[in-house]
Amino acid sequence: MKFSGQFDGLFDEVFRRFKKKENTAQTEAQELELERKNLLNPHSEFFIREAYKTLRTNVNFALAGESKSKVIVVTSSLQSEGKSITALNLSITFAMAEKRVILIDCDLRRPKQARLLQIQSKKGLSNILLDSNLLQSAIKPTGLHENLDCIISGAIPPNPSELLGSVRMEKVLEELRQNYDYVVLDCPPINMVTDAMVLAPHSDGVLFVVRAGQSEKGPVTHAVEQLQYANAKILGFVLNDVHAEGSGYGYGKYRYGYYRRNGYYSSRGYGYSRGYGYGDGYGYGYGYESQPPAEKQEAP
Repeated sequence: MKFSGQFDGLFDEVFRRFKKKENTAQTEAQELELERKNLLNPHSEFFIREAYKTLRTNVNFALAGESKSKVIVVTSSLQSEGKSITALNLSITFAMAEKRVILIDCDLRRPKQARLLQIQSKKGLSNILLDSNLLQSAIKPTGLHENLDCIISGAIPPNPSELLGSVRMEKVLEELRQNYDYVVLDCPPINMVTDAMVLAPHSDGVLFVVRAGQSEKGPVTHAVEQLQYANAKILGFVLNDVHAEGSGYGYGKYRYGYYRRNGYYSSRGYGYSRGYGYGDGYGYGYGYESQPPAEKQEAP
């Protein structure tokens, strides 16, 4: 049986999209497996363990004088910069210091903590924000440390920003403050969506993750300005994926510091060499934003 050229082209396009989706899934699975190998444990390399201890100490200094129970937002400028694994490993480090810690996956669009922790649950943050009675049943042990619990993202909602900025979210954080020493929020990238921005004012500080060799000055600067506009307290920056043998500083793959020292902080003139805001699962075209990007107007 033969099809016309029009149908041949249609089937070719469907097959191409299927293969692209399949390849993307395989790549994400490989990256996830690699990240799981970087989970902090007693057998992790000495320099990595020491780097996270240093990070823990610096965060504590930055939060000195704040409330007894701390809420920390962990975010980045763009995706794939290591915020989720940093949030998880930082939580493990706090738990190792005999502190009660809960990690919440606040990325309601592209959640990762459930896969990193291999937690299977139908209840998560989005479900709690619709029914506050589900809070206790949604809290799950991570299995990594007895002092570390987790709330996964739950079902992907159509209105993540509205849920995260709701009064119910404030009440959830206040209740968790009563039972935990640290509440760590794994939030979406700032330049992708506004979710981290609406949570920042309800936290004690924001920890910004930057990836060596990938993060660019323009997007980082823009994200910092967004946080400043929201009056968020920036605790500092985590520079990860650094190879110590070639850099001459830091411990292993992780380093904590302020980018002002290296010229990454500026409120004037910067350019972008990579577009962001739409695509990659966060913006228009994936059903997460209600409005498409505005069309460019031609000069008269």
